[in-house]
Amino acid sequence: MNLRSLLVFLDSDARCDARIHLAARFAAAHGSRLVGIAPTGLVELPQVLGAASRTLDDAAAARADMLEHASDCVEHFLGRCRAEGVASVEAGVHEGEKAAVVLLHAHCADVTVIGQADPAGPSPREDRRFIEQVLLRNARPTLVVPHLGRFDVVGKNVLVAWDDSRGSARAAADALPLLRHAVQVHVRTWHRQGASAEDQMRERLEAVQGWLTWEGVSAEMRVEATDAAIGDAILDTAAELGADLVVMGVYGHSRWSERIVGGATRTVLTRSPVPLLMSH
Repeated sequence: MNLRSLLVFLDSDARCDARIHLAARFAAAHGSRLVGIAPTGLVELPQVLGAASRTLDDAAAARADMLEHASDCVEHFLGRCRAEGVASVEAGVHEGEKAAVVLLHAHCADVTVIGQADPAGPSPREDRRFIEQVLLRNARPTLVVPHLGRFDVVGKNVLVAWDDSRGSARAAADALPLLRHAVQVHVRTWHRQGASAEDQMRERLEAVQGWLTWEGVSAEMRVEATDAAIGDAILDTAAELGADLVVMGVYGHSRWSERIVGGATRTVLTRSPVPLLMSH
């Protein structure tokens, strides 16, 4: 199993270059094809209705602007890939709502690369919703690149957040191509101070270690006690270890017709200073 195809979400965000750079490094390390996708988004018409002809004219002009904007993103991506020396690359403009377009193409890629929401950006709430929808609906793993920093080395010192759930098992399995090439792999699970399940958790980690060893991954395992919220514990441990990548499951639930991520996932998504490889 290898990462043969990486999909990169393209937009005009100032951090898109960091996203492209990281994806290019992954592509070089794994011999992957790099695919850029630039969704146009949907045309938003004013709420006050005017003459039908004017409304249609406005819609046509907005659509043309969106197509031009997406085309510029594609050209920029191709230029950056040439500068990074990417051997195999393609890109395209696709009309439609951003998350829907990305998910349609993500199911035919090994990893999808998106960016972390910038709280100081022009539309942080919309960006967070886009990220959450991609994470919760993507059948493949998603790599989330922080909104600050440049990442030349990723996947050499990896923290795997394990809680014996379906999500963490899926994330660890999806990360195997990276874990096999890592210099250090740390698997951590956390329990509350004074909890009685520590011995059982250690037994489970022994089973996980056996599986990873069979898969060609050498990992250091540890159960840690914490009084902090799990999201905070993950970030604190990543900082202590100097991890350059965190692997974890995505947890979410339904609220009416909208799916939203859980508290630990939201904490890490919002605050992580290192890239995240996440699976649902």
